[in-house]
Amino acid sequence: MYDIALTAESSRIRDLVTLVEKYREGIARHSVVATLDTGLVIKSMTGIGLKLIPSGLDGGYQQLAWLINTGNLKMVVFLHDPQLALSNPGVMELLRSCNMQNIPFANNMTTAEFILYRFLEKEMATYWQGPGSPSLRRLQPVGQNGGKPAK
Repeated sequence: MYDIALTAESSRIRDLVTLVEKYREGIARHSVVATLDTGLVIKSMTGIGLKLIPSGLDGGYQQLAWLINTGNLKMVVFLHDPQLALSNPGVMELLRSCNMQNIPFANNMTTAEFILYRFLEKEMATYWQGPGSPSLRRLQPVGQNGGKPAK
């Protein structure tokens, strides 16, 4: 099982390295998986240990989706280049898997920083138990239960 997946489009790898450097101590305490090109840069620039899988376009995105669908991944940081269309079938499968399994998916720096901060600095890892955890079962869409909190 992996706690964190790290991947980025080529133009955003530098941003991801900056983010990893900022949260290096916390990230290093967790099991991390990264796509090849992104992971090699992160590893060489930060020294953190991580498992490398193929590049996203070579099946890495599908492998991350498989990890999510089998309950073996807790969160994904995929920094997307907003200048590019989000049309890669592997990325769409990854996003769909995160949505279906209720896995946090950060595709920009602000969201990535928020998720990492909560996960690492506020001991979110203690509370996050993945899909179907008691805390997630209590959540209901707005409008259900007459707008009252779930019991």
